[in-house]
Amino acid sequence: MTIVFVLALCIAGFLVGFLALYTMRRRLGASKQTTWETNGNMKQAACLWCGKKGYSEANPSFTCPKCGTVHHLSCWEEYGGCTTWECPLAPTEEIAKVA
Repeated sequence: MTIVFVLALCIAGFLVGFLALYTMRRRLGASKQTTWETNGNMKQAACLWCGKKGYSEANPSFTCPKCGTVHHLSCWEEYGGCTTWECPLAPTEEIAKVA
């Protein structure tokens, strides 16, 4: 009888721990949604895709919501995501840059 009781306590402890970790993990994963907001205060940083700083109303700056790298909005769209290799929003395949 005591073996069944100890086994039930072990299973209950495992389930409670699993649910606690699962809940914490889901809260951490529910970060900011990807938004297409332009960032006007990062005009000093050069775009990593084209290397230029020429941000304007027609081609504004865009900051990656995951890593904070500054791009032109058109360069972000041309590359298909963030130009930082380890960023989760970077495309999976490398795109050849047209000079």
